[in-house]
Amino acid sequence: MVSSSVLRFAALAALAALAPLGAQQEMVRRHRPMPKAGDYLVLKADLHMHTVFSDGQVWPATRVMEAWREDLDVISITDHDDYRPNEKDVSMDLSRPYEIARPIAEGLGIVIIPGVEITKGDIHFNALFIRDHNAFRGKELLAALAEARKQGAFSFWNHPGWKGRAEWWPVIATAYSDKLFQGIELLNGPVYYEEARQWIGQHGLAVIGNSDIHNASLPDDPRTVNLVFAKERSVEGVREALHAGRTVAWDGARRLIGKREWLERLVRSYLAAPAVVRFTPGFWYNGLALRNDSALAFELKPVEAPAWMEPQATVVPPRSTTVVQLRLRRDAPNTPQRMTLRMEVSNTTVTETGAPLVVPFEFELRP
Repeated sequence: MVSSSVLRFAALAALAALAPLGAQQEMVRRHRPMPKAGDYLVLKADLHMHTVFSDGQVWPATRVMEAWREDLDVISITDHDDYRPNEKDVSMDLSRPYEIARPIAEGLGIVIIPGVEITKGDIHFNALFIRDHNAFRGKELLAALAEARKQGAFSFWNHPGWKGRAEWWPVIATAYSDKLFQGIELLNGPVYYEEARQWIGQHGLAVIGNSDIHNASLPDDPRTVNLVFAKERSVEGVREALHAGRTVAWDGARRLIGKREWLERLVRSYLAAPAVVRFTPGFWYNGLALRNDSALAFELKPVEAPAWMEPQATVVPPRSTTVVQLRLRRDAPNTPQRMTLRMEVSNTTVTETGAPLVVPFEFELRP
């Protein structure tokens, strides 16, 4: 049996060989930490990407190199089943991208999931955890989705409004009633399909966000990913989390979209507030220090506070401690006060309401 250290060395050697001369900066990994959220690992997963085996512009191993450089935990190469513009130059076997990428990904500790994009006209679905990449070619949409279900796939509706405003078309309604898909890609790259948000809660579907990358990824480009709340870092751990709907879509920069439960879990896990805040009587400015150990940014806006306090809006950048300024009016009490300060996290969208998440920060204000 080959040891994990040997696999890792071989994978890094493969990455070095893939990097062009003079491009050593591409081998620098950008760490984007996601600490545990309660009992869950928070895995950064891009489950929608393309290679030259359909309409992408890079080799499968390059997708792994990019994922490692961008500190992803989970990937899936999902080339199109029935759209193959490069078929004269590469194999028609859609299992090849996974076979090429898998040993390198596993050597680098990246979880790789077999997948395909079921491409039937303007309606596309991704099917993950499949066993036969080539079983979908030439089938009608519902037959292809039924094949995915037969293979035990987790399927989601891709970029639902990419050719115009999305509707719950009859074929989508049939696919849903037949239990042929379990999620909707609300965030595809930087594009948010807001009209599809209502169907997440209405039909009990998972929130999905991916890059849908076709070109080469540049080192500093933001990448849209799923934040997957998994019990373990494995294919089965990701599968269980997706079916349970424990996901938040993140655009790689600021926007976070998800169900209230999982957005709250992120904010409560990643923004640490002190139990006691000291203030100086008669001093106009005081502050609530918030520590953020994650790669996420949180934009905070006060929505509820005592009449004698004027908290200021602020942004808590990744991996930082930021002070929320608390302006105290002249009539502020000069004795200890138990406080609840409610703040809107303005860069979030709660799928149940379409509004930003509002969270309370509780602390004791002492002179």
